[in-house]
Amino acid sequence: MAKSDAQRRALVRVDDHIDVSHRLVTKAEFDTLSQKIINRSSRQGSLESIEGLLESAGRNVDGNSPTWKALLILDKKLDFIISELQTKTQASDIEFFPSDVNISGSGIRFASRQLYKKGDLVWIVMRYPTVPVMQVEAIGVVTRLGASIKSRTETPSVQVSIQYEAINEQDREEILRYTFQRQRVLLRSQRDT
Repeated sequence: MAKSDAQRRALVRVDDHIDVSHRLVTKAEFDTLSQKIINRSSRQGSLESIEGLLESAGRNVDGNSPTWKALLILDKKLDFIISELQTKTQASDIEFFPSDVNISGSGIRFASRQLYKKGDLVWIVMRYPTVPVMQVEAIGVVTRLGASIKSRTETPSVQVSIQYEAINEQDREEILRYTFQRQRVLLRSQRDT
């Protein structure tokens, strides 16, 4: 059976190092939390982009105009400031751990000190090193548990593979965009060496 372009895009994977927070979710809280995640704005409550505002007002956008370029730069800076402020207030409630991960639009794999079982529902927040910082929240199901990683200095951990069950589609697109961008950077660095 042939896979659609969207399915193939979601399967593109890349290794990276990002901040991750996760916890077990009960079946009772899954419905409420998943609806909140799926229906929220991907811009985390910030205003619509300047391009969207102009287009909704019926104005044409000239991408080569110096004024337009200046507005885009200003819009990006404002998005960065808003993102930083939101991240600081949201991060105070969440404990993030820097993690080596394997990410795609369909799921994530990372080392966890918390013990999960196959089929467990897990709430996960991922913070990507972009400007502005991209923070994505999802609920996934544990599909695979890998070999445990033992270290003399740290508590043993196990590789956990999670497939997203509830994720905002705009956030999934942002993850895919990030994944392809990261893949290009890795390929360029391999080619240059």
